[in-house]
This record gives sequence, structure tokens and C-alpha cells, in this order.
Amino acid sequence: MAATEISGQVPLRSGELSRLVSLVGAAGTGARVAAELAGGPGAGKTRLLTELAREATGEGKCVLRGLGSEAFRHVPFHPFIAAFTNWRDSDSGTTVPGAAALIRTLTTGTASDSQIPDAVSLFTEFRKSLAECLPAASGGLLLLLDDFHWADPCSVELLDMLVGHPTGGRLSVVMAHRPRQSPVALRAAVQHGVESGTVRTVELGPLTLRQSAALLGRAPDSSGLARLHEQAEGNPLYLTALAEAGAKSPAELPETLARSGPGARLLAETTSLGERTRTILRAAAVLGNTFDVTAVAEVAETDHQETSRILDDLKRRDLIRTVPDGWRRLGFRHELLRHCVYGDTDASWQIGAHRRALAHLSSTGALPTELAPHIERSCAGIEPSDAAVLASAARTALHAGRPVDAARWLAYALRLQRAVGALDSLESVGPGLWRPVVQGLAAEGEVRCIQALGNEILAGPSGAGDGTRADTVAFLATVSASLGHGEEAQALLTAELPADHSRATSTRRLLQVQQQLTKVLAGAALARADIEMLVVDTGHSDPLTAAGALALRGLCAVMDTDVDIRLAEGVLDASAQALDGFTAGGAAAQHLPGHLLVLSWAEALIGRYGPARAHAERALATVRERGDAHLLPPLLNTLGYTHYQSGQMAEALTAVDEARTAAFALGRADHVGLAEAVSAAAWSQLGRSGEPPREQHSPRLPDEDRPPRTSLDALLYAEAALARGDAEAALALLLPEGDSAWRVSEPVAVLAARGYELLAAASADRGPDDARTEQWAERAVAAAAAGDLPEQRGHALLAHGHVLRCRQLIAEATRCYEEAEELLGGETPAGTRARELARAPEQPAGRGEEDALTELTQREREVAGLAGRGLKTKDIAQQLRVSPRTIDVHLSRIYGKLGVSSRSGLVRLMARSN
Repeated sequence: MAATEISGQVPLRSGELSRLVSLVGAAGTGARVAAELAGGPGAGKTRLLTELAREATGEGKCVLRGLGSEAFRHVPFHPFIAAFTNWRDSDSGTTVPGAAALIRTLTTGTASDSQIPDAVSLFTEFRKSLAECLPAASGGLLLLLDDFHWADPCSVELLDMLVGHPTGGRLSVVMAHRPRQSPVALRAAVQHGVESGTVRTVELGPLTLRQSAALLGRAPDSSGLARLHEQAEGNPLYLTALAEAGAKSPAELPETLARSGPGARLLAETTSLGERTRTILRAAAVLGNTFDVTAVAEVAETDHQETSRILDDLKRRDLIRTVPDGWRRLGFRHELLRHCVYGDTDASWQIGAHRRALAHLSSTGALPTELAPHIERSCAGIEPSDAAVLASAARTALHAGRPVDAARWLAYALRLQRAVGALDSLESVGPGLWRPVVQGLAAEGEVRCIQALGNEILAGPSGAGDGTRADTVAFLATVSASLGHGEEAQALLTAELPADHSRATSTRRLLQVQQQLTKVLAGAALARADIEMLVVDTGHSDPLTAAGALALRGLCAVMDTDVDIRLAEGVLDASAQALDGFTAGGAAAQHLPGHLLVLSWAEALIGRYGPARAHAERALATVRERGDAHLLPPLLNTLGYTHYQSGQMAEALTAVDEARTAAFALGRADHVGLAEAVSAAAWSQLGRSGEPPREQHSPRLPDEDRPPRTSLDALLYAEAALARGDAEAALALLLPEGDSAWRVSEPVAVLAARGYELLAAASADRGPDDARTEQWAERAVAAAAAGDLPEQRGHALLAHGHVLRCRQLIAEATRCYEEAEELLGGETPAGTRARELARAPEQPAGRGEEDALTELTQREREVAGLAGRGLKTKDIAQQLRVSPRTIDVHLSRIYGKLGVSSRSGLVRLMARSN
């Protein structure tokens, strides 16, 4: 029998199904084995029995199903009677001969108290009747008993008899139950069968991550799946409920969950409870995740002894459990169950229950985090001290890594503060608290929570003065933009701009600069006219705002189609001089990192990698100290890019790896894309064909959430492709199907020469007959002339060298490559390529690496092969049993013969030749 599959993906519970199938098949050989299927509520027992029944029916077996039920737990033999009542002949559809006698045997001679007066004679008669019926099941009989934890004592004894004294026919029995809810007699009978070898246990443990992914129809590495799987504790029912509600955790579930399909399944266990018991269960749900008997009695307004008795019954039903904290406290089986019970409770009763809970817990000295939910839900808030309790709870939740809870309680504290005018408690809910809460939310990408909390912050006394309020608005807008919500950030800033431009000019100028900064953070384009007007307006503003405006103007000039490098350099110099004079303290600590980010990225684009790296590192230090995680991805990517362009590959990989993780948490797919592009390019320079496989826990955006590749991403991936000798891949990255324009958007002017040089290099690598090499080189020269930067001129010389090389003008090509190396720098990726090409004059374009390798001696080929695998000199020396100095001599000769100048160049050449 084949394992069942979900949506064509990984089989769900395939291992357990296979074991059951094997046990059922063993009955055909006369083996005396029954199966116990054990699992908690929602583990998938019924579903697995259904799959087993389908497989068994396909094998020609007769399948009968009996279901235990609390409503019939006092009816003798009910599961068996229900099963045998449905025994039909597969051909005629009529009741199997003898089935009626079998049922009569079970329904006669039993007392009303469910005790068997003459067990021996009854069981003897039952065995005789069953043996007469079994021939009707020519392929064998499979008896499935589901929810057997509700079985009556007679059914438990009959099951024990069937397991211990088989009838001799081909009968298989599979009994499913919840061990925590099963009576002692059933557990004892099963244990006896296990010990005697007549019962095999199949336990349904938590789903694996791959099984959870299959159940939800998602990829195992899809966004949020691991957290969802953890919150559901691997339980299929809980997992489905969380996924359908779109919640990241049980705490974020909507109140309507109790009326949903999964909610109804969870609440089905409570429908048979008496009203008193349900009241106590609801009181427990009001108290939260854990509670004790005294607290429940106070909230439910019931006697302590009665409450204790009812809670013991709820424990037997596995609705609540003892919490293993050493304090004999109780808790619900799962937070989802508590949430559904709470949602099914009358709203007016809830308010009173929360007030009683608040009074009781306050009298016992409960922690603020225990009091806060009851203040929030009891509509109390009449005491000014409530705001302080909520603020303390928010602070504790934040330190515990629960920023969503902290934000909810803080928002309510701010509302209470306004309602009762508790200005004396302003300090407890001021910027010292709400700012870290917003930062914590930003680190987890909680945009909606930030917006809701931001509304409460701006509606309160925080930022009553113009300057403080403007700083608050600027901070909130920066966070929203960093999370990719540029429109919300713009709306927030626009709403705060003074209608009268003659009033509060410093505030207006600050907000106008922030408007343009948030565009950069959100990935939007800057408008040249807006930036130029901004610089004029902020000329007489405070120095920090003016310096920020200059940085924006410099970036705009760099990104402009008609780039004016001299203007850009002058503006960026002025901005750098001003920003370098500020210390990261006071108000500057909030605004300085954003301005440094703009400055460093503009400097990186025009090849000023040293200053760009220094400014990015300075901004990063401030951001880390303040906890502004929302600014980490762009700063780390800027730093990683400058390290890559400077030839510092290890440092580049460290920076972009952190950038990718931070961007993934924030939901910024564009920053994830750039980090991965820099990573791929850096790994290729180290001689590897792209980035090595990530660990299983490493974050990765699903394909549908990934943005279109940007022009810079394409350039980096193309450089990686060329480094590993794959010219076709480089061309595919940069050219569309028609080969008439860029596959991605046209790169900014300062990157155009670099892009055309890559196209020329890829065309030249395809062989001297590719006519497009000269075309791309001409465009590179034209782009470099327009920009007039050393790096651009270096790329133009590289491109021209490719043309000369294709024409077999080796001496002229070598001079071009050497001049390009001087302009590009010997350690940069492009400079390294120029140096390697300059030192390979005897190897014209299109010559294969195999031809060059033939010039190596046998020992040199061994050394080159080991070095090409990434081995270090000492490791090669140890393997070949020579000195490291001898290996260095061999490598020097190898470099000269192959026309490479570094270990990474040798690694790339050897990788292409294999």
C-alpha cells in the first residue's frame, strides 16, 4: 500500500501509515497482533484511520468502523455494535449473514449498570458468532475503533478478549484513543497486550516541519512557516487553525476564531459539559495561560471545594493540565483552546470576570504583566496608577521579546493617560518607553502595530512642543519607510507640515528633509526639482538638517541621468564636512544615521569606497547603540558593497549576511536581493561558483515575494558569472531575448560603463568572432566620457582591451589592461580581472584553459589541482609531502604560465577547466 500524499508533496504521516499497513497485512498470515494508535486531540488519528481504511479496501479487505462517544459511554459495547451494524456484503449490499446474531449477542444479557453478568458465556457466544461471520470477508476483516477513550467498560473487556484470544480468522483490530483521557482499565489492557506481544503501538507525535509544510501546501523554507509550526507544537489541528486565521501566534488570533471551523472542532469537547463546569472553564480562560484553584473560584464566584473537584474532572478530560513549574498551577492544553473558550464567552460576563480577576490578583501581589490584560479588558482604567501598571507590563514584555504585547498595553496606557489626565505619570509612558517598543516592533516587521501605536503616541501629550513632536513624527515616518511603507510615511509627514510656511520654519524644514529621506529608505526615486528647492529652503536651517539636505542633493546628482560628477562631488564633500563635525548625541543621534546612509551610498556609487565605508560604519555604530534595527539592512548592504568593491571579500560576506537576515525579518525583499547579489559576487571572487547552500534555518523569501532584479543586482550576478567563466550566464543576466536593451532597468549613469564592460567581456569570452564586443566597448567609452570618473574610465579601458584582444593585438590590449588596473585598483574585482588579463598576453581570447594547462609539468598540475580545490599552501605541502616553500615556488611558476596573478584567479581557472 502506498503512503498518502498531500498536494503531491511530502507524504503526511507516511511512516505511521506504513506501520499500520504492515500490521494489517500480518493478519493474513495468522499473526496475533492488534494495533494501538495513540495521539492527542487533533493529532490526525481519524484521518490516518481513513487512509488506512482506503488502502485496506483497495486490497480487498472488509473494513468496519466503530466510534466511541461520550454520549454513549454508558451503553455496553456501543463501538462494536455500531461497527457490526454496518457490516454489508460487498456484492449485494445486504447485511452479512450472522451479523444480526452477533449484535444480539452483545445487546442481550447485559445489565443496566454496564457490568457483564456472565462474561465467559457471553464472550464464548460472541466468538462463535464472529467466527461464523468472518468467511463473508474473503479478503480479511479490518475493525477500526476510533475515539476508544470514550468506550464503556464492557467494550474494554471485549477488546481485551479479542486481543488476547483471537478468533482464528483473518481479523485485524486497530484501536485509536487519547492516552491522557483513556480510563485505567483501557490503558492496563493495552499495556498487557504490549508486554505479551499481541499489541503494537503506533504513536502520533508532532509533525515535522516538512510535514507541516505539506499540510499547508507551502514550501518548507517559506516565510513564517517555522514559527507557525512551533506555535502549533506540530499539531495538525492547531496548525490549520493558526494558518486559517493568518496569525503568527495564538496571542494574535481574532475573537471570531471560536466561530470558525477549527474553532468549532476545538470547542466540541466542551459542549457536553454542565453549565457549572463551563463557567469554571470560562473563568480559567479569563485568567490567562496559567491559573490556580483559588483564582478560578474567585473569578467564577464558586465554592473552592467545588471548583477543585470540577477542575480535576477537566484535567481528566485533558482540557486543562498541570503546568510543570513546581507551583502546582494549571493551564489549558493549548493556548488555542483557551482562546476559543474565551471567545465563546458572553462579553458582559467577561468584563465582570476580568474585574474580579484584577481584584484578586492585585491582592496577591501579582506582576504587572499578569494585571495588564485584566486592566485592558475590564474597562477599569479609573485609577491614574493603571497607566503606570500598564507601562511597567509593557516594559517587561519588551524585555521578554514580546513587542506586540508591549505595544498593546502601552497603547492602552496612553489612552488611559489622556482619559484621566494623569500627567503626573507622563514619564512612565514617554519616549523612553514607546521608542524602544517601536524599535522592537520594527525589528519584527510589525507595520500595523507600529501604525496603531504611532496614532496613540501622536494623539497624546508626547511631543507637545513643535520640535519634540517633529522629531517623533520623523522617527515614526522613518520606521514606516524602512519597512517598505513609503506612502504611509509620506502621509504622516505631510499631515504634520505647517500650513503656514512662515510659521515654525525649523520644524517645516526638518520634516521636508525627512520626506525626501523616507523616499530613499522606501526605495523610491528622488525628484531633482524637489531636492534643489529643498537645499535652497534649508540653507539657513540648523546645521544638521542642512547637511542632510546636501547629502540628498549629492545622491540625486549621482543618480541623475545627466550626471554632473563635479557638482555631485562638491555637494557630497560639503555634506561630509558638516556631518563629520557632529557627535552622535542628543537630537543628532536620531537624524544623523539617516543622513550618513544617504551620504555613504552616494559616495559608494561614485567609487569613493574609503569615505563611504567610514560613514556607513559610523552610522552603524549609532544605529546599534540606539537599537534602530530598521536601518540595519541598507547600512549593512552599503558596507558590504563597499567592502566587495574594495576587494575585502570576507568582510563583505559578513556584512551582507547580517543584512540579509535583518532584511528578511523586516520583510524588505529588495534589501534581501541586494545582499544575496553581493554575496554571490564575493563568493565567486573567492573561487566558488556562487554562494554555498544555506543552513536550514537561514532565512529566504519565497519566490512570489521576491522583487524584480535591479540593475545593480544584475551587474553583481554578471560579475559572478564571468568570474566562474560562464559568459552565457552573464549575457543572459544583462540582455533581453531581443538583445536590444537591458533585461533589467537601465543602470544609473555612474554604473553604465561598468555594465557595458561586462557585456564586452562576456562577448569576448565567447570568442573573437562575436561582433558585439566592439559595440559594447564603444558604449562603455561613451558612458565613461559622460561620467568622467576614474572607475568609469577604468571600465572603458577594460572594454577596449577586450576588443584589442579579440583582434589579436596582444601588446596594445596588455597596455589597456595595465592602465585599467591603475584606475580601478589592484584589489578590486574589476582591477583583479584587468591584472590577470594583462599578465596573460600569450593567451588570446577564445583560447581554452586546457591549452594553457598543457604547459604545466606533472607536479605543477598536481599543485594547481589542489589549489583549485581551495586548499591552503600548508595543506598542499602536507598532502604532497614537500615543504610549503616548494609549493610557493610551484605556484609562482603556475601563475606565470597560466596568466593569473592570485590564488582566486587560479581557483576560477581550474574550476572552468574541470
